[in-house]
Amino acid sequence: MTHAEPSPSKTNRQEVSKPLGATDPCDLTLPLYGATFGQAITRFFRSYARFSGRASRSEYWWVLLAQTVAASLLVCGVALGTDSALGRLYIAVLIGFVLVWAIPAWALTVRRLHDADFSGWIALLAVLPYIGSLMPIIFGFLPSKPRGECFDRR
Repeated sequence: MTHAEPSPSKTNRQEVSKPLGATDPCDLTLPLYGATFGQAITRFFRSYARFSGRASRSEYWWVLLAQTVAASLLVCGVALGTDSALGRLYIAVLIGFVLVWAIPAWALTVRRLHDADFSGWIALLAVLPYIGSLMPIIFGFLPSKPRGECFDRR
């Protein structure tokens, strides 16, 4: 005797839901899916040291792009600086840049991990030698999951 697989009905089929996101760019309590460059940078600095909540992939990638471009320009300025006074100025600006961006970058990474339903402590993998430099890229590609809403403040 063969048994046929029961077909799922509307009552026992689980609906796949999308994570809840902000509709207002000024709402920092929820991630802004599809954020523009300006919105992502604004939200980045307005959520300066907020390690709770979530951040969308677009927020994460726009900030990572801005951070990479700014750091690259500063490093090129240091490398091309022929005058020692100008070179010291570039180094001072580079150190200031790192100090200003370090805390919000870690907070953004933690919020990005929360959106993918991971603990923020996984962000510490970025300090590992060799593979640590790949971790921000991997974190950026993690898909958003509805279960990440448990990290939101309500």
